Amino acid sequence: MGRRTITRDGLSPSELFDVFVKRAEELRREPAVQEGHFNIELSLKFEAGGPLGATSREPNEALFRSFLLTFRKFVSDNESVYVDRVYNVLYQEIRSDRLRDQMADARREWRAACKVGGMRLVDNGRPMEPAHVMDLWLNGGYFHNDRRKEKALEQLDPLGTLFSRHVFLNHVIDATKYVFFLAQVIVVARRQGLLD
Repeated sequence: MGRRTITRDGLSPSELFDVFVKRAEELRREPAVQEGHFNIELSLKFEAGGPLGATSREPNEALFRSFLLTFRKFVSDNESVYVDRVYNVLYQEIRSDRLRDQMADARREWRAACKVGGMRLVDNGRPMEPAHVMDLWLNGGYFHNDRRKEKALEQLDPLGTLFSRHVFLNHVIDATKYVFFLAQVIVVARRQGLLD
């Protein structure tokens, strides 16, 4: 029987899990994670008759950009370590109902975070899901030169830009937690002989 492959680049499930855990550890070692630079905050100040005030605490931009170089591999569906692909293969391969149940719970939370997240953002009457906002920032702000996505960000008013930035940052945090969870499931399952 030949080796079963599941990715476009010819990785077997075991090889996929090796790469995923390796990349997750690279992400965990990023200074932005190690030094606690994901302590973000958005504060709004309302005063009767006065202007709306807003303050924002965000990660160090240089450290965040470095972090995003590894992070984006997990949220790009054309990468072998795309979280949804790894989840699907892991769910099929793992030999533990208990771990499958935990994975299903985590996936439900992840899908909810992709749709709603911690803050609902609406632009011109259209809800902007966190996964979409992250796509705009990654592909219109940080990587690539997707002019349509860049323009979508530019068209937001200053408060909308600030809110979208925090939806993006929160979604990056949620995605990172999900990546670390899946990597931990792989490590634990292998240690317990529940995964090849």
